[in-house]
Amino acid sequence: MNIVEVTGGPAKEREVVENVVHWCIKKLMPRVRSLDIEVKLTKCNAYGYCLMTDNHKTFELEIRKGMNLYDLISTICHEMVHVKQYYRKEMDNSRRWKSRKVSEDTNYMDEPWEKEAFRLEERLAIECFKNL
Repeated sequence: MNIVEVTGGPAKEREVVENVVHWCIKKLMPRVRSLDIEVKLTKCNAYGYCLMTDNHKTFELEIRKGMNLYDLISTICHEMVHVKQYYRKEMDNSRRWKSRKVSEDTNYMDEPWEKEAFRLEERLAIECFKNL
């Protein structure tokens, strides 16, 4: 059974985040039942971050609290694409993407994992928004 824990931010925001994370798991990884995801709603500098811990099943997401509903859902969808990428070992913390090394000099928007996350986030967010 997947475990999702959300901390920080107001109660309503935590509820939305938990629902969106569970929706994304069902959409992106429908057969996976072993994820442990901790989401922290904080005053972070970016919209969000995804960190894989010691294994490819445990993750920490940091999401900026106080965003409007669409930006919140879109950001979670983006970060959950990264969870999927880590879980399926499409990427790792050593800048590997599908078995090839990506240069440290690569522009953020040109990193293959970011290209995929940005490409999917809007479609996922709109579908999620309609289904929640």
